[in-house]
Amino acid sequence: MGTFTKIKTLPLSIFNNAEYLAFLNSVLNLVPTPSEGGGEDDRPVIESLDADIRTNGSPEIGLSAQFVQTLEDDVMQLADVVNESRIAQETEEAAVHEKNRDNLVIYITTRISRAGTLPLEAERDAGKFLYKVVKPYIGIARLPVAQESAAIQGMLIDLRKEENATYITTLGLDAYLAELEKENNAYIALTSTRTQSRAANKKDSGETIRKRLDEQYDDLVMLAQSFSVAQPTAAATTFINNLNQLITETTTAYNQRSKAPRKKNSGGGGEDDRPVIE
Repeated sequence: MGTFTKIKTLPLSIFNNAEYLAFLNSVLNLVPTPSEGGGEDDRPVIESLDADIRTNGSPEIGLSAQFVQTLEDDVMQLADVVNESRIAQETEEAAVHEKNRDNLVIYITTRISRAGTLPLEAERDAGKFLYKVVKPYIGIARLPVAQESAAIQGMLIDLRKEENATYITTLGLDAYLAELEKENNAYIALTSTRTQSRAANKKDSGETIRKRLDEQYDDLVMLAQSFSVAQPTAAATTFINNLNQLITETTTAYNQRSKAPRKKNSGGGGEDDRPVIE
C-alpha cells in the first residue's frame, strides 16, 4: 500500500442536477482557507465561498483565486438555471390579456354579424353595413398570437374609419373597441418585454455549465492530489480525507435512493448494476 491517500473517483454524470449541485457545494465547503489551512469545519454550508478563498485561492491544494471564483460562479449559475421558474410573471399577465382580447374580438364580430336580423331598423342597417367590414376578421381569435395582434390592429383601423362611426355607435361598440385596443396593446407590450428580458437574461444551458464544471472538478482533484504529494500539508491531507468521505457518503446515498423500491433485496446488494466507488 502506498504512503499517500488517493482521491476516490466519482462518475458525476450519474447524478441529476440537484444531486450534482449538492455534491459540488459540499466540495466547495471543504476547500481550506489560505489563512487557516483547515478552516472548513467552522464554515456554514456554502451559500458563497469564504471571502478569503475568493481573494487568495487555496494554496494548500494548488487552487488559484481565479480557479475557485470561476468554479463557484459556475456552480451558482447552474443553480440559477435549475431553479429558474418555468413560467415568468410576464407570461402569466400576457395570458390574461390574450384571453380578454379573444373575448372582445368574439363579442364584437358576433354582435355585428347578428345585428342584421335585429328588430330595430337602425341596428339592422348598421349590422349589414359593418358586416362587410368585419367579415375578413371573423375567427382571428384562433390565429397564432403574433398574427392575431396584427389582425386586431387592422380591424380596429377599419372599424374606426369615418364612414363607420355612426354604425359603431348605433350598435354600442365604441367602448368595446377602446377596451380591445387597450388589451391588445397591453399584450403586445408584455410579449415584447418578455422577449427582451429573455434575450438579456439568456443563460448557458445546464448541460453546457455541467461540462465546464466536470472539467473544473477534474482539475481540482488533480491539483489537490498533486500538491498533497509534492508539497504535503495537514490542510491538504485533511481536504483529501474529507473529500473521500464525502464521495463515499454521496455514493451510498445515491445507491440507496436508486434502489429504494427494491425492498426484496435487503442484503445490501443494490449497487450491483451501477458503478461502485471504492
